[in-house]
Amino acid sequence: MDLKHNHSIYYHQRLFILFLSFVVLTVGCFIYGQYTRERHFKTELLNGQLQLLNIQMLSYCENGGEARVFYLQHRTLLPNLRMTLIRKDGTVIYDSANPERETNHLSRPEVQRAIQEGSSYEIRHSDSVDRDFFYAATAGKNMIARSGVLYTVSLANSLQPTKGFFLLMLGLSVIFCILCYMMTRHLGDNIRQLRNFARKAGAGEPIETETRYPHDELGEISNQIVKLYNRLLQTMNDRDKERQTAIHEAHEKIRIKRELTNNINHELKTPLSAIKGYLETILSYPDMNREQRELFTQKSYEQAMRLTDLLRDVSTISRLEEGNLSVKKTLVNLTDIFESLRQNMDLLPENRRMDFHCDIHEPLWMEGDVILLNSIFENLMNNALSYSSGSAIYIELTEKSDEYLSIRFSDDGVGVEDHHLPYLFDRFYRVDKGRSRKLGGTGLGLSIVKNAVLHHGGNITVCNGERGGLEFNIRLKRGQHQEVH
Repeated sequence: MDLKHNHSIYYHQRLFILFLSFVVLTVGCFIYGQYTRERHFKTELLNGQLQLLNIQMLSYCENGGEARVFYLQHRTLLPNLRMTLIRKDGTVIYDSANPERETNHLSRPEVQRAIQEGSSYEIRHSDSVDRDFFYAATAGKNMIARSGVLYTVSLANSLQPTKGFFLLMLGLSVIFCILCYMMTRHLGDNIRQLRNFARKAGAGEPIETETRYPHDELGEISNQIVKLYNRLLQTMNDRDKERQTAIHEAHEKIRIKRELTNNINHELKTPLSAIKGYLETILSYPDMNREQRELFTQKSYEQAMRLTDLLRDVSTISRLEEGNLSVKKTLVNLTDIFESLRQNMDLLPENRRMDFHCDIHEPLWMEGDVILLNSIFENLMNNALSYSSGSAIYIELTEKSDEYLSIRFSDDGVGVEDHHLPYLFDRFYRVDKGRSRKLGGTGLGLSIVKNAVLHHGGNITVCNGERGGLEFNIRLKRGQHQEVH
């Protein structure tokens, strides 16, 4: 149902009526104030002329002149001019309108106020001549001078504001009302578009961002609302996707844990079965010669050590991935770790040894766990010794900045086929399962390497290098290190 059916008058029409009422009230008050001000100004102007004439008359009479003579000299200054000279007790000395009449003007309001305030004016009806006059009275030392002009229609009109002012105000009011109508109509268009947006938003419909809105503040607000609404819809869609992803990851974690459990069981069975077989053989043949017994005992010990290494690596990788491993970061020099690897290589039998090439001789300081950092490069070296079939190992510095260190670890062995590369860091992943177990690996070394690198805010990638063997590129975050000289 269209929202407009719920209102007999549109919002912009009600707003226009409100603006129109405001304009009428404001202009009316302004016109009234200006009317009063201009009328008062013209009245004061006429009063000032008459007061000046009164002062001249008082000065003339107080210096011995006659009021009648003064009047005859000045009666042409204003049309229908009437002048009166009065004593302070109200007795009329001279009245140009009734020269022969003796009367008392003390009761006249303009005379009373002139005695009290010094000067005054009044518009009233004169009983002596039966006409309306504009009187101005001025008090002197002993007398009061009063001047008056006949209050005719022409004088009353002259005291009114000019018609041009009213016409100007009327024209401005009409122009302002037209502008108000255009503004409220423009506002109404914005509100209609917002109403349509509210209807679509209530129905959950997408809003086109290309919708044209007026180029003003409301138009900008409308555009922002549309963008926020579409962003909200996108956020809700992304949230649903993330929820689905989280559900998938949860199922994947369950699958990985199940697979890990199966792999651990499978990996444990091999050394346990070997130990069991050797011990059963020893027990079954008590007369076995000493050399054979020692051989089976040695084999049992080797399988027990392999089992110990496997359990240690499983514990390490589990705690690394779950974040339960206590990492104690100190200031570590990677160059010392590389030198330790060189010394370990030199201690190996000659038939297992590989040439060790490290072109890093400067100190490489960073904050980290020395045990984890050592395990990274030790596992990489053991991996090369066991599976590369190469003759040399190379360690090179590829980047050094205040924030990161990048190390390349490579060998000149046979490498692996490209389809194995994405899985080398997976737990228990073996390129050649039979050969790997024969060589005694646990299948967790590279997985430990990856997680140890991640714990130091870095990353690691692997590829087949230019020398033929595997090339590991390690990037480690240095932390708030301090160079030691």
